[in-house]
Amino acid sequence: MKHQKLLKLARSRMAESIEADRENRLEELDDLEKLVGKQWPEDIRRERESESKPCLTMNRLPQFVRQVTGDIRRMNPAINVIPADDEASGDIAEIYEGLIRQIEYSSNASRIYERSAEQAAASSIGWFRILTDYESDDSFLQEIKLKGIRNPLSVYCDPTAELPTREDAGYIFITEQMARDEFEAAYPGKKAVDVEADGATDGLEHWQENDKVVVAEYYWKEPVEREIVLLQSGEVIPAEKFVAPMPLAKRRKVKSHKVMWAKLSGQEVLDGPQEQPCRYIPVVAVTGEEWHVGDRVHRSSVIRYAKDAQQMYNYWRSAQTEFAALQPKAPYIVTAKQIAGLETFWNQANQKNRPYLPYHPDEKAPPPQRATPPISSQAMFEQVMSAAEDLKATTGIYDSALGNASNEKSGVAIRQRQMESDVSTSIYSDNMAEAIGTAGRIIVDMIPKIYDTKRTIRILGQDDAEKMERINEQQIGVSPDGTLMAIPVNDLTVGKYDIRVNVGPNYATRRQETAEGMLEFIRAVPGAAQVTGDLIAKSMDWPDADRFADRLKKALPPQFRDMEDLSPEEKKQMQAAMEEQAKAEEMQMAAQQTEMRKADAEATEAEADAQKAQTEAATASLELALQNGQLDAAISQLVQQQVARALQGLMQQGQGPIF
Repeated sequence: MKHQKLLKLARSRMAESIEADRENRLEELDDLEKLVGKQWPEDIRRERESESKPCLTMNRLPQFVRQVTGDIRRMNPAINVIPADDEASGDIAEIYEGLIRQIEYSSNASRIYERSAEQAAASSIGWFRILTDYESDDSFLQEIKLKGIRNPLSVYCDPTAELPTREDAGYIFITEQMARDEFEAAYPGKKAVDVEADGATDGLEHWQENDKVVVAEYYWKEPVEREIVLLQSGEVIPAEKFVAPMPLAKRRKVKSHKVMWAKLSGQEVLDGPQEQPCRYIPVVAVTGEEWHVGDRVHRSSVIRYAKDAQQMYNYWRSAQTEFAALQPKAPYIVTAKQIAGLETFWNQANQKNRPYLPYHPDEKAPPPQRATPPISSQAMFEQVMSAAEDLKATTGIYDSALGNASNEKSGVAIRQRQMESDVSTSIYSDNMAEAIGTAGRIIVDMIPKIYDTKRTIRILGQDDAEKMERINEQQIGVSPDGTLMAIPVNDLTVGKYDIRVNVGPNYATRRQETAEGMLEFIRAVPGAAQVTGDLIAKSMDWPDADRFADRLKKALPPQFRDMEDLSPEEKKQMQAAMEEQAKAEEMQMAAQQTEMRKADAEATEAEADAQKAQTEAATASLELALQNGQLDAAISQLVQQQVARALQGLMQQGQGPIF
């Protein structure tokens, strides 16, 4: 029969996954049952009910799950796309990012993420998936969508996967149970599962549940070997795209894989197999805490270790209720003579509120009276309180985190205790962010294969503003050698991109925080309101805030407004003012230069006068020496004076004499 090898491997893998994860799945089912209130063991419940004893369920477990999921709801994770090679660009990364926001918006992704996180907190694991579908019934264009998986126990994963998101899994099954008549109507001519009577099931026992048939979507990674080529330009392309004239540098073979999908019953392939447009299995896990115990993985939810404390709390609260209910039903102490013939009245004494109870006097006994009722036990109250504290201790979530009053009085102490609770459960929010990151990588990997033709797409900005963008178009341009060539525009099939997940307030919250910060600044510096009022109004979130900001901006002095916001007349006035200011600065600079030149000229003139006076004095001295016959001595003195002045000049310039 066709696909027998595929079916045999699928059955073997299903059995392998069930056996490896059996303990975790039993614990997950028990977690969910305890969470919805099934907290009394059936044998104890039947025994107590047969004795007319209360079996109260005071379910405190949901509040701890809600605390964790409430923190996750405030995360507001955002997928950011960044270029990862030299062929990628920031502009295309923005289109990728806007397209991912649109995919999340149209899929109601926030609810899908939150539901998966709730499953992880409640039972240790949740799942969601990424699909492709046609845009409409009359279109051949496909789009990417996210979809939640309602029942986490319907997913069976490769037990060798190690990453929290299971992106490294070799196979994953998503199962559903169908009645036989529904199966036959949906898949006419296909066989349902029939387990052999001799016990040779070959794994088929996992493909039926009572009278229902198990149908599974089966994803698996199939090894492939492909060849890549390195061009002299540094570009790497698949070998099948290589054309002989291209300048080749080298080539090599690469071991990789492709992701396949098929829908199966235990005995037949109902649909497929089909290759998927990504290198990841498009099913993402959100996990709780995980430990490796030997060769097995043990998962835990928020409430896993609080279940015993919850059962003890129920028991002691039931005991308290039973004790209080028996207080007004203390038995009467009577003699047989006193109630002889009146048994009907006395047998109903604790069931009916009668105005009186008749009795026969007995001279040997006092009148009938109630026995002393049981005395309240302090130990019972302590056990109730102890169980309540154990619930907090086993979850790591205390009163301050739950919004209840606690022993901490100062704001610092309360914040510290809340922080401790957040730290103890932070793994759930971290794993949720990691799962969203994996979803982002899957979507980025799918986009070039799904959005690979010329089309118009809607993208969303950070503020959720819509924009229509044309992608994968070409326009005519000029090459460096002057010839005409086709230039791609917004080509989503070129370049590699990576993602990162930012966790924090969403755009609306950041806008509100910005407005509050501005108002605080204005309170501290009131004068700033005269020149920043338009910015404050723009950050507000109420009707006509933008119009309010525009009106305030028009009232600002021209120097505080952008040039594009000025009227033509204001632009002329500002230009004239700028030119006048420039002229004034030029005149001031010219005046300063004139003063400097005048000072330099006066200094030069003074130096020339000093040189002239020295020359005249030297001439007079020589003439006098000539008349007195002392010419040689005068010349020697004149030389010494010139040398002394030269040395003094060198010392003033920071230079020593050279000998």
